[in-house]
Amino acid sequence: MKKEALSRFYSTYRLFIFPGVVSLSCLILIAFIIFPQTSKLISNSKLESDLKSKQGLLEAKAQVLENLDEQDLSNKVNSALSAYPSDKDFASVVGLLQNLSGQAGFTISSLTINQSGSAKYGNSQSYSVKLEILGPDSLIPSFISTIESSPRIMRVSTMDINTTRATDILNLVLSLEVLYGELPSTFGTVDSPLPQLTSKDEELIAKLAGISIVSSPGTVTLSPKGKTNPFE
Repeated sequence: MKKEALSRFYSTYRLFIFPGVVSLSCLILIAFIIFPQTSKLISNSKLESDLKSKQGLLEAKAQVLENLDEQDLSNKVNSALSAYPSDKDFASVVGLLQNLSGQAGFTISSLTINQSGSAKYGNSQSYSVKLEILGPDSLIPSFISTIESSPRIMRVSTMDINTTRATDILNLVLSLEVLYGELPSTFGTVDSPLPQLTSKDEELIAKLAGISIVSSPGTVTLSPKGKTNPFE
């Protein structure tokens, strides 16, 4: 009886049963076979494209590094760190100010470094130096210009002139801000592009390279007076 009922049911609805079974089979194939395989194929294709792109970037970086002049790069880094070091480097600043004052015709009577009043300027930090000197008033403008064009990044924040004499010898008190900054802790990933120096960077480094700083504390070799400020 059941067999006959099934036979009649199939005879009645066979035009619908076969397409339904075929459609259901297609949906199962799409959901569990075709779609996963297609997604995997697309993912693999994208991964292959990314790997090729990274490979090309690494080959380009390797080519640049092979052609890099290590001595030239070392000189540029040393010039930059001399002007903008990663620490306070008090000894270098004291020696530099002594040389600048002596060459300008001034005598240092007092020099005080104030660490507690340090300030931040963007990614830079600073500390203040109070410099009390004696010298002729006619040389003050050139002396201040020399300080702000010196091998170390400094600027004059305040200036006080004290004198009770009838001569042109003045007691000059300068407050200086000396900048320094920490080195970056990260330099990018292996597959990140190499940083490139712009023409402005190259020009600035060339100006810094013209100012030779000897690493021994208190010994500084300067370029001729009147050199333009490389940080303007």
